[in-house]
Amino acid sequence: MEIRERYLALYTGAIADILDKRGLREQVLPRGLGPRTAAKRVAGLAFTGRGAPTDRAGDDDTATRLRMLDSIRPGTVSVWACGGSVNCAHWGEMMSNAARQRGCEGAVIDGGVRDLDFIDAMGYPVFANFACAASSVGPWNIEEYEVPVRIGGTVIHPGDFVLGDADGVVVVPGALTVDVLEAAAEGWLRERGMREELRRGVSVQEAFAKYGSL
Repeated sequence: MEIRERYLALYTGAIADILDKRGLREQVLPRGLGPRTAAKRVAGLAFTGRGAPTDRAGDDDTATRLRMLDSIRPGTVSVWACGGSVNCAHWGEMMSNAARQRGCEGAVIDGGVRDLDFIDAMGYPVFANFACAASSVGPWNIEEYEVPVRIGGTVIHPGDFVLGDADGVVVVPGALTVDVLEAAAEGWLRERGMREELRRGVSVQEAFAKYGSL
Protein backbone atom coordinates (compact mmCIF):
# COMPACT_ATOMS: atom_id res chain seq x y z
CA MET A 1 0.00 0.00 0.00
CA GLU A 2 1.45 3.38 -0.94
CA ILE A 3 2.24 6.00 1.70
CA ARG A 4 -0.74 8.20 0.88
CA GLU A 5 -3.21 5.34 1.26
CA ARG A 6 -1.62 4.30 4.55
CA TYR A 7 -1.98 7.82 5.92
CA LEU A 8 -5.62 7.93 4.83
CA ALA A 9 -6.23 4.75 6.85
CA LEU A 10 -5.20 6.68 9.98
CA TYR A 11 -6.40 9.99 11.40
CA THR A 12 -4.92 13.38 12.26
CA GLY A 13 -4.96 12.82 16.03
CA ALA A 14 -2.78 9.73 15.72
CA ILE A 15 -0.25 11.62 13.60
CA ALA A 16 -0.28 14.67 15.89
CA ASP A 17 0.39 12.46 18.93
CA ILE A 18 3.51 10.99 17.34
CA LEU A 19 4.78 14.43 16.35
CA ASP A 20 4.16 15.66 19.91
CA LYS A 21 6.25 12.78 21.28
CA ARG A 22 9.08 13.88 19.00
CA GLY A 23 8.88 17.42 20.32
CA LEU A 24 7.19 18.81 17.20
CA ARG A 25 4.27 20.66 18.76
CA GLU A 26 3.53 23.20 16.03
CA GLN A 27 2.48 20.82 13.25
CA VAL A 28 -1.31 21.09 13.61
CA LEU A 29 -2.80 23.99 11.66
CA PRO A 30 -4.92 26.51 13.60
CA ARG A 31 -8.39 25.59 14.79
CA GLY A 32 -11.07 26.78 12.41
CA LEU A 33 -9.14 25.64 9.37
CA GLY A 34 -11.15 22.55 8.54
CA PRO A 35 -13.13 20.80 5.81
CA ARG A 36 -15.63 23.06 4.05
CA THR A 37 -16.69 20.37 1.58
CA ALA A 38 -18.58 17.11 1.90
CA ALA A 39 -15.29 15.29 1.20
CA LYS A 40 -13.46 15.55 4.52
CA ARG A 41 -10.25 13.61 4.05
CA VAL A 42 -7.14 14.61 2.13
CA ALA A 43 -3.54 13.42 2.06
CA GLY A 44 -0.50 14.15 -0.05
CA LEU A 45 2.72 16.10 -0.44
CA ALA A 46 2.47 19.84 0.11
CA PHE A 47 2.43 22.06 -2.96
CA THR A 48 2.77 25.40 -1.23
CA GLY A 49 1.92 28.97 -2.13
CA ARG A 50 1.39 32.34 -0.55
CA GLY A 51 -0.35 35.57 -1.42
CA ALA A 52 -1.28 38.90 0.13
CA PRO A 53 -4.10 41.46 0.05
CA THR A 54 -3.69 44.43 -2.27
CA ASP A 55 -5.53 47.71 -2.74
CA ARG A 56 -3.85 48.63 -6.01
CA ALA A 57 -6.51 49.35 -8.62
CA GLY A 58 -6.43 47.05 -11.61
CA ASP A 59 -4.37 44.29 -9.98
CA ASP A 60 -4.87 40.94 -11.68
CA ASP A 61 -2.76 37.88 -10.88
CA THR A 62 -4.34 35.67 -13.54
CA ALA A 63 -1.08 35.05 -15.44
CA THR A 64 0.69 33.98 -12.24
CA ARG A 65 -2.29 31.85 -11.25
CA LEU A 66 -2.24 29.98 -14.58
CA ARG A 67 1.50 29.31 -14.32
CA MET A 68 1.01 28.05 -10.78
CA LEU A 69 -1.76 25.66 -11.77
CA ASP A 70 0.33 24.27 -14.61
CA SER A 71 3.15 23.64 -12.10
CA ILE A 72 1.12 21.36 -9.81
CA ARG A 73 2.39 17.79 -9.59
CA PRO A 74 0.34 14.60 -9.06
CA GLY A 75 -0.09 13.38 -5.50
CA THR A 76 0.09 16.83 -3.94
CA VAL A 77 -2.18 18.92 -1.71
CA SER A 78 -2.33 22.62 -2.57
CA VAL A 79 -1.52 24.56 0.62
CA TRP A 80 -2.00 28.33 0.66
CA ALA A 81 -1.03 31.00 3.17
CA CYS A 82 -3.24 33.96 2.28
CA GLY A 83 -1.58 36.73 4.28
CA GLY A 84 -4.53 37.50 6.52
CA SER A 85 -6.91 38.27 3.64
CA VAL A 86 -10.51 37.85 4.86
CA ASN A 87 -12.69 39.59 2.26
CA CYS A 88 -12.64 37.13 -0.63
CA ALA A 89 -12.41 33.48 -1.62
CA HIS A 90 -8.90 32.30 -2.46
CA TRP A 91 -10.03 28.98 -3.94
CA GLY A 92 -13.08 27.88 -5.92
CA GLU A 93 -14.53 25.43 -8.41
CA MET A 94 -12.34 26.37 -11.37
CA MET A 95 -9.20 26.13 -9.27
CA SER A 96 -10.38 22.75 -7.98
CA ASN A 97 -11.05 21.49 -11.49
CA ALA A 98 -7.70 22.68 -12.81
CA ALA A 99 -5.77 21.33 -9.83
CA ARG A 100 -7.51 17.96 -9.93
CA GLN A 101 -6.68 17.58 -13.60
CA ARG A 102 -3.03 18.03 -12.66
CA GLY A 103 -3.34 15.24 -10.07
CA CYS A 104 -3.73 17.44 -7.00
CA GLU A 105 -5.61 15.56 -4.25
CA GLY A 106 -7.22 18.58 -2.57
CA ALA A 107 -6.58 22.01 -1.08
CA VAL A 108 -5.81 23.53 2.31
CA ILE A 109 -6.47 27.26 2.29
CA ASP A 110 -5.66 29.66 5.14
CA GLY A 111 -8.41 31.86 3.78
CA GLY A 112 -11.70 31.51 1.92
CA VAL A 113 -13.38 29.17 -0.55
CA ARG A 114 -16.43 29.56 -2.78
CA ASP A 115 -18.47 27.50 -5.27
CA LEU A 116 -18.95 24.82 -2.64
CA ASP A 117 -21.93 23.16 -4.32
CA PHE A 118 -19.89 22.70 -7.50
CA ILE A 119 -16.84 21.44 -5.58
CA ASP A 120 -19.04 19.00 -3.65
CA ALA A 121 -20.41 17.67 -6.92
CA MET A 122 -16.79 16.85 -7.82
CA GLY A 123 -16.22 15.06 -4.52
CA TYR A 124 -13.12 17.20 -4.02
CA PRO A 125 -11.81 17.99 -0.52
CA VAL A 126 -11.12 21.63 0.32
CA PHE A 127 -10.12 22.79 3.80
CA ALA A 128 -10.45 26.51 4.53
CA ASN A 129 -11.21 29.07 7.23
CA PHE A 130 -14.45 30.38 5.74
CA ALA A 131 -16.74 30.55 2.71
CA CYS A 132 -17.10 33.78 0.74
CA ALA A 133 -18.72 34.60 -2.60
CA ALA A 134 -16.25 37.35 -3.58
CA SER A 135 -13.46 36.65 -6.08
CA SER A 136 -9.84 37.09 -5.03
CA VAL A 137 -8.86 38.49 -8.44
CA GLY A 138 -8.26 42.16 -7.65
CA PRO A 139 -8.19 42.29 -3.82
CA TRP A 140 -5.56 39.56 -3.40
CA ASN A 141 -2.50 38.51 -5.36
CA ILE A 142 -0.61 35.25 -5.58
CA GLU A 143 3.02 36.14 -4.82
CA GLU A 144 5.03 32.90 -4.78
CA TYR A 145 4.56 29.17 -4.93
CA GLU A 146 6.64 26.13 -4.09
CA VAL A 147 8.30 28.08 -1.26
CA PRO A 148 8.14 27.61 2.53
CA VAL A 149 4.97 29.20 3.95
CA ARG A 150 3.67 29.79 7.45
CA ILE A 151 0.12 29.11 8.63
CA GLY A 152 -0.33 29.96 12.29
CA GLY A 153 2.73 28.57 14.05
CA THR A 154 3.39 25.93 11.40
CA VAL A 155 5.98 26.31 8.67
CA ILE A 156 5.13 24.14 5.67
CA HIS A 157 7.81 23.28 3.13
CA PRO A 158 7.20 21.91 -0.35
CA GLY A 159 7.18 18.13 -0.01
CA ASP A 160 6.05 17.99 3.62
CA PHE A 161 3.24 15.49 4.09
CA VAL A 162 -0.27 16.85 4.71
CA LEU A 163 -3.16 14.92 6.27
CA GLY A 164 -6.58 16.45 6.81
CA ASP A 165 -9.80 15.04 8.23
CA ALA A 166 -12.84 16.19 10.21
CA ASP A 167 -10.60 17.23 13.11
CA GLY A 168 -8.32 19.53 11.11
CA VAL A 169 -4.98 19.40 9.32
CA VAL A 170 -1.59 18.12 10.44
CA VAL A 171 1.72 18.59 8.61
CA VAL A 172 4.56 16.06 8.81
CA PRO A 173 8.07 17.29 7.94
CA GLY A 174 9.08 15.60 4.71
CA ALA A 175 12.11 13.78 6.16
CA LEU A 176 9.90 12.19 8.84
CA THR A 177 7.05 11.06 6.58
CA VAL A 178 7.73 7.32 6.77
CA ASP A 179 8.98 7.28 10.37
CA VAL A 180 5.87 9.07 11.67
CA LEU A 181 3.61 6.87 9.57
CA GLU A 182 5.11 3.65 10.97
CA ALA A 183 4.90 4.88 14.55
CA ALA A 184 1.31 6.09 14.14
CA ALA A 185 0.24 2.80 12.55
CA GLU A 186 1.70 0.91 15.51
CA GLY A 187 -0.08 3.24 17.93
CA TRP A 188 -3.33 2.76 16.05
CA LEU A 189 -3.09 -1.00 16.56
CA ARG A 190 -2.58 -0.48 20.30
CA GLU A 191 -5.57 1.85 20.43
CA ARG A 192 -7.70 -0.71 18.63
CA GLY A 193 -6.71 -3.36 21.15
CA MET A 194 -7.51 -1.09 24.07
CA ARG A 195 -10.84 -0.12 22.53
CA GLU A 196 -11.80 -3.78 22.19
CA GLU A 197 -10.78 -4.52 25.79
CA LEU A 198 -12.88 -1.63 27.11
CA ARG A 199 -15.90 -2.81 25.13
CA ARG A 200 -15.51 -6.22 26.78
CA GLY A 201 -15.70 -4.58 30.19
CA VAL A 202 -12.02 -4.64 31.16
CA SER A 203 -11.17 -1.83 33.59
CA VAL A 204 -9.48 1.28 32.24
CA GLN A 205 -6.45 0.66 34.46
CA GLU A 206 -6.04 -2.90 33.21
CA ALA A 207 -6.43 -1.89 29.58
CA PHE A 208 -3.98 0.97 29.98
CA ALA A 209 -1.43 -1.27 31.68
CA LYS A 210 -1.64 -3.63 28.70
CA TYR A 211 -1.75 -1.14 25.81
CA GLY A 212 -0.48 2.13 27.26
CA SER A 213 -2.86 4.31 25.28
CA LEU A 214 -5.88 6.52 25.94
